[in-house]
Amino acid sequence: MSARAPRPDAFAAHLGIEVRRQEAGHTTATLKTGENHANPHGTVHGAVFYAVAGAAVAAAANDAEHSGIISSVLVEYLSPAQPGDELHAEVVRQASTQREDIFTGTVRRGQGGDLLAWVRARGTRRTRPS
Repeated sequence: MSARAPRPDAFAAHLGIEVRRQEAGHTTATLKTGENHANPHGTVHGAVFYAVAGAAVAAAANDAEHSGIISSVLVEYLSPAQPGDELHAEVVRQASTQREDIFTGTVRRGQGGDLLAWVRARGTRRTRPS
């Protein structure tokens, strides 16, 4: 029997985040922000950055072979985004041990745009049951 494919991320879909697998351990997540994503300062709320980055991390940790349990996600905010900007997170599995994966990535204003945040994450790797 072959391993089961990971289920879609219902929470990311609910938020309007589009997640794409580039290859094993490498994913992107994008969200077109709007006024409903603004904080009291009129910029995109940090929780929105975190949600987009977290969706990319979760997808990178879960594939047909592995079921990752994320234990930490650090988003270092470098520059604000404005409502109307597209947040584009890209995450790659940077290193692995027998039990853990380390992920790094970025959040940019659109693909290849201004760097808005750094992302680092760690997760426990489990073999997906058949």
